Amino acid sequence: MIPFEFIITGTPVSLQTNNRAKLQEWKAKVRETAAEVLPIGMEATRETVHVIITHYCIVQTSDLDNIVKPIVDSMNSIVYIDDRQVTDLTVKRRKFKEFADLAAISPLIAEALGAGEEFIYVKIDQPTNPMELER
Repeated sequence: MIPFEFIITGTPVSLQTNNRAKLQEWKAKVRETAAEVLPIGMEATRETVHVIITHYCIVQTSDLDNIVKPIVDSMNSIVYIDDRQVTDLTVKRRKFKEFADLAAISPLIAEALGAGEEFIYVKIDQPTNPMELER
């Protein structure tokens, strides 16, 4: 079941926006997309997860850190029970012009890039082996 990946088309909405209705619409879109692509038979996991988020944009519009929280929060009770289960988080921003060789990337990402519209790529994976620090 894990790993799995999905694309959310459109411009992400910042946590810092003054337009709360727009933020709620964005979060609903993330929830609906995650629910649609959840592997058949998979319920919200109780295990820890690694969430990878990549914002593919034409023009940088908002701070990267401000778009993460609404996305992670939106997957509560769908992908995982609670976002406290996210122990590893990787966040990136890439501009469309940086991709000369589409064959070198995921087919899902290549297809979304081909559409020419801004999007968010999300991958849910198992976390890396934890490294405990001694006291």
